[in-house]
Amino acid sequence: MAGALEYRGPLSVDGVDVATMGQLPAAEAQATDTTLYGDQISTLRRADAIWGETLSPGYLTVWATIASRTLAASVAKFCVYAVHTGLTGFDFGVYVGPDASSLSRKVTVSGLSWIATAGMRPVNLGALAVNRGDAVAFAGLTTGSGTAPRLASTTPTTGAGASALLNETPYSVYRSGQVAPLPLTLNLNDAVWTRANQKFWGSLR
Repeated sequence: MAGALEYRGPLSVDGVDVATMGQLPAAEAQATDTTLYGDQISTLRRADAIWGETLSPGYLTVWATIASRTLAASVAKFCVYAVHTGLTGFDFGVYVGPDASSLSRKVTVSGLSWIATAGMRPVNLGALAVNRGDAVAFAGLTTGSGTAPRLASTTPTTGAGASALLNETPYSVYRSGQVAPLPLTLNLNDAVWTRANQKFWGSLR
């Protein structure tokens, strides 16, 4: 029949087309914190850290995550949402271990200058080796009396039945009666810890 379509099989793709296709960028549905800010490992997305939670004096507070990649981390960051007044000490530490029950302190910094102004606080790590699947924890401790600083965190889960929403999500934990220096090791599964209903933000890059 004149004008009828005839199937002749698939057309071949020449080398120029294949090379061109290989140069096309991979589509990203939404820009990630890695793309936007260089965060390689973080406890939560920056967009979720819309609250500032108090780092109460005398309480050792720890927040953690599981590393999604292997990394030679050079910088850790935390964010001061609101500054302190009248405190006498601040200590911050980074811990790494095979799981949350076996964390070893790798880096610490101290001094009130870390919480005296609002904004990002970069902590130099040198070259801290982190393996995919490792637990990475950040610890903060303030001492003295006065107004405690607030660090960037998730909005607290409150109201009737709120505790059911936590389930096994790794929120922050704390324990009272603590003094500097920060402990050399941490076991976040120990019964001495109280689990909080929000999580602080921290990242490695």
